[in-house]
Amino acid sequence: MKNIVCFGEVLWDVFPTHKKIGGAPLNVALRLQSFGNNVSIITRIGEDSEGDGIFQFIKENGVAVDNIQIDSELKTGEVAVSLNEEGSASYIINYPRAWDRIQLTKSAKDVTLASDAFIFGSLSARDYNSKQTLYDLLEIAPYKIFDVNLRAPYYTKDILYHLMLSADFIKFNDDEIIDIAKAMNFKTESIEDSIKFIAKQTHTQSICVTMGSKGAVLFYDDTFYYNNGYKVEVVDTVGAGDSFLATLTDQLLKNKSPQTAIDLACAVGAIVASNEGANPKLNQNDIEALMTKTIDC
Repeated sequence: MKNIVCFGEVLWDVFPTHKKIGGAPLNVALRLQSFGNNVSIITRIGEDSEGDGIFQFIKENGVAVDNIQIDSELKTGEVAVSLNEEGSASYIINYPRAWDRIQLTKSAKDVTLASDAFIFGSLSARDYNSKQTLYDLLEIAPYKIFDVNLRAPYYTKDILYHLMLSADFIKFNDDEIIDIAKAMNFKTESIEDSIKFIAKQTHTQSICVTMGSKGAVLFYDDTFYYNNGYKVEVVDTVGAGDSFLATLTDQLLKNKSPQTAIDLACAVGAIVASNEGANPKLNQNDIEALMTKTIDC
């Protein structure tokens, strides 16, 4: 069992017909906890019914709530989610919300120092307050995993570069890594070339890129590992990348082989995409059955 800290936004994903609790850091935390890890989340909610609902949900699902801060002025986070015909999601993210004001506390520093992995995303740095808290915690975290999560207009090149320089492991999707490499004046459509370029520029030795239905590529210990994806009927993609990252992190921290880690992570991400919402319950038999069905690139 590993001690893992997730930092950043918690919120309600509001779909046209319903709403669900989410936010990338929380989705990652919930999946990591389901694998038997000791997981804490550092975040901030409003003093409102939406915040109460999130707090109780997190507590009931076994993630530590000691570092969930309460804001008496700003509301709990909320995001309007729309899905296209393929189930791909787009978002309208309200600002400011309580998670934009995460404060640096002794408790947050203590849990970060004691962690085996500290996982954070770029969206949590959109406001000065949470960004500064994140920067301070990155100074003391033993092992840092950066989940790039580009949501225009809530990022800048300078912030992304700082976060990449701070990370020991970076996870992109295929669009993100190409766009960021181009912003750094490296123009290529090759995922592998972009990975090598960013690894060299940021001194990051471990990088993973997800490619939707085409699977993922992992650069680990100077070696590339691939999974070509698993065929599922997509319901929605919300949270699929988060469960992928949680599974990959869990496996690598448990010293599983990189190939085993990326294979299982792709399977879990595919199953999440075949269900409604970011945090469906997983069945081990379903995962094993899916992993026997590979698709060609």
